[in-house]
Amino acid sequence: SAIMARTLEIAAVLGINNITELVKDGDILAVSGITGEVVINPTEEQIAEFKAAGEAYAKQKAEWAQLKDAPTVTADGKHFELAANIGTPKDVEGVNDNGAEAVGLYRTEFLYMDSQDFPTEEDQYEAYKAVLEGMNGKPVVVRTMDIGGDKELPYFDLPKEMNPFLGYRALRISISETGNQMFRTQLR
Repeated sequence: SAIMARTLEIAAVLGINNITELVKDGDILAVSGITGEVVINPTEEQIAEFKAAGEAYAKQKAEWAQLKDAPTVTADGKHFELAANIGTPKDVEGVNDNGAEAVGLYRTEFLYMDSQDFPTEEDQYEAYKAVLEGMNGKPVVVRTMDIGGDKELPYFDLPKEMNPFLGYRALRISISETGNQMFRTQLR
């Protein structure tokens, strides 16, 4: 969810303990996705501070946008590739609009997470085709689905584990008996 919020430029703050107990119906929230600050029922002064911070951020973004086509070089003159990570074909527009030279990582698990059932071979073909065509010959690194851990699918039962980030996930699922067909479909 943090990745998607960032991609969609939605101010988001995660992991606030007891937030549902702290916020009541009718409360006004000031949220800074930049600093991670949330103020319940802010004063006029706090609202003005949040607005000023938002305006400063918008100004900084505009300055960065002017650099989008500048060469990516280190202080000693070495060129490096500026690549973007994406989760959906829709993200390609942002890659191109922001001057990236490649897709460094296409997280294909979002195709699975945004679906009510396993994506068909045709669904996947269309998604990958849209990304490749949208990148106009620029490099694209495609990662096979990385489900498990924090990324579960409602239509695919995963065993409960003490630490799901280290266990049955990603490639381990793909080469297992239960995940092998899903993996083969993705590779075709």
